[in-house]
Amino acid sequence: MKINQEGKCSCCTGGSRSVLLGRAADAGHETGHTGGMTRGEFLKVVGLGILGLSTIPGTKAYAAAEKDGNIKMVQGKNDRMVVDLENREIRVSTDITKDPSKPSVIDWGRRFQAFFGTYGGKMEKFFVFTTDVSRTDIDKAIQEIGIKSRRQIPMEEVEQRKGLKATTTMADYLDGDPVIVIVRFIKDGKIVETALEDLIEEKIMVDGAEVVKPYTPHWVYHGTGEAITFPSGCCVCPSDCNGGIITDNVLPLKTTENYYRINWERMPPVGSKAEIIIKSIYSSARHATI
Repeated sequence: MKINQEGKCSCCTGGSRSVLLGRAADAGHETGHTGGMTRGEFLKVVGLGILGLSTIPGTKAYAAAEKDGNIKMVQGKNDRMVVDLENREIRVSTDITKDPSKPSVIDWGRRFQAFFGTYGGKMEKFFVFTTDVSRTDIDKAIQEIGIKSRRQIPMEEVEQRKGLKATTTMADYLDGDPVIVIVRFIKDGKIVETALEDLIEEKIMVDGAEVVKPYTPHWVYHGTGEAITFPSGCCVCPSDCNGGIITDNVLPLKTTENYYRINWERMPPVGSKAEIIIKSIYSSARHATI
């Protein structure tokens, strides 16, 4: 840490943007009406597109994955899933799908249905990332890389547990190991990646007024949808919904108070391919008693 002549450390001088990105980032920077980072800064470039996505056949990344002894490849009809034991993550190829009639797809809406799910599920039309790798295989792979469920809630307990109220307890929340959900896709010939939540906007009501805020989910694996064989097809859901296998449990079960909207300016194009990466936040060194 550097101290300047005024006795201030480097992190206390300049704007927050220059602290995070370096002072050179301020030179010639233009922000839109919403402020913040440029689109180029928002999407992290992780490699040249020629390397490809590891779930898409014909790419160097896919060829490397096939030869890796720490990786298992699971094939759907058209999509594929990489189970990466060393990095404790799974990577699933998906189609970008868009049904404008469903809530939060093109306008603000409440939902408990997933953003990422599988073809053939009852909630398929709600998804914007859709794969033909079965949810059963995805669920098994999540467990295979060491991610564990801690609390599942059956459908017969939904009415007594849903919503945030004075009597809410920890038993009213789905729970499990926290996970990171990443989206990786090709844009302008390069591979870019971002967090799933950075592609979704969130709106809440405060004292009767609408407040648009960053989407701040806490993704956990619970696995209830597979445990009770609920045919929703949902994989990554908001609203602490027990019909899928991963959910945002910031609020208790089926609490659909907040509004969401997909940001299509940031999304990959409809009809294109993307990878959903589900990664454990824990390394293999995690203590068994935690």
